[in-house]
Amino acid sequence: MSAAPYLGIDIGELTVKVATDGGVETIPASAGGPVAAIRVALARAGTSAGICIAVPDAWLSGEVSGAARQEELRHACEAGARTGPVGWAGQLAAVSAFAAMSHGQGRYLVCEIGGTGVRAGVFSVSGGTVRIGTTYAEAGGGWRDFDAAIRASLPPGSSSGWPAAWYEQAMTKEKRARAVLVLEEAATGLDDALDTRLYRIAGADGDIPLTARAVIDSFAPTQRRLQAVIAAVGGDTQPDHVVLAGSLGWLPLATSTAARAVGLGPAGTEDADAGLIVLGPDTAAHGALLFARGEARLAPPAGREQVAVPVHRIRDGQLDEVPVTLPWTESFATFPGGDPTVDSDELQVLVAGRPHVASLPGLVPGPHRIGLRPAWPGPGVLVVRPATGHGAPHVIPLADLAAR
Repeated sequence: MSAAPYLGIDIGELTVKVATDGGVETIPASAGGPVAAIRVALARAGTSAGICIAVPDAWLSGEVSGAARQEELRHACEAGARTGPVGWAGQLAAVSAFAAMSHGQGRYLVCEIGGTGVRAGVFSVSGGTVRIGTTYAEAGGGWRDFDAAIRASLPPGSSSGWPAAWYEQAMTKEKRARAVLVLEEAATGLDDALDTRLYRIAGADGDIPLTARAVIDSFAPTQRRLQAVIAAVGGDTQPDHVVLAGSLGWLPLATSTAARAVGLGPAGTEDADAGLIVLGPDTAAHGALLFARGEARLAPPAGREQVAVPVHRIRDGQLDEVPVTLPWTESFATFPGGDPTVDSDELQVLVAGRPHVASLPGLVPGPHRIGLRPAWPGPGVLVVRPATGHGAPHVIPLADLAAR
């Protein structure tokens, strides 16, 4: 009987990628979105030894919207999966962990062009521990927008024969070398150079040329975002390693933009991306698998306070109030006597021994599960979920608790 596998799962808006020792499976995120796709992934995997789920890094920043989306996935995993521990990591942190396996420890600047956006972050990796520095993301300009712009640039009538995976024809080493030369000439801005064929794509109705102008114009929104996110996180210290991951690493414009933004090479030359580590769209899933196995780990955020919830119990015939400390390392706390009944829209919370109040508008009285979620950066998030699993959880940043 074979051992249960570990799973590294990368959550995207368009797909969910599941990495095991056997490779990576891609599951489209259909109408049900990432939650439906992850349920499919877990059902196919059956029993697993442990899981790490890589989510957009912003989901782990302590903001309500991202934390609420993480809770959706957490509930889907814990309600239906036969698994070992379920861990969490940011996608860029997962990429840095995977890159460090081949390129060693140091300070990593990781940028990624995803399906629906562009993001970047800085991470320190040492001895398998990933320490999050800073991250920044911009919506739009990802693969989907680039693909739509390319299709809109096609000559009238040619889109019907345009292959869905057209980019596979542009990824060969020979076509990349030619594209670098054509783009160098197009950088002069002359119309003849801009109208030079950059790629020739074989379609159902014959070959379709893609000019340098069409590709440059289609990539421009992505280029602006890529420059912006790198500028937002770069700081004054040169990174030891620069990584470009995601769906457009095959495109010379993507690699040269990333390289120039961090000063790796001169613009418009074939070695403009010298020193850039280019990784594919499956990298975050591979990195999540390292976290699932325990071969990589996230450094805990600094400054986590002890958080407790006072509960009442009968002791020696008397009603007594006992503070129950909420663990940072478990999904929910274990309370004496089972899940506590929460019947007020104000929950008393002790943070570092000081009383605070969490507001729970619209609370339906009944037993609830209570837990903490760490945040990078920030003090973290309090989650109060109905124990029955029905109804949305309350997600409250600790920074928003009212002092009392």
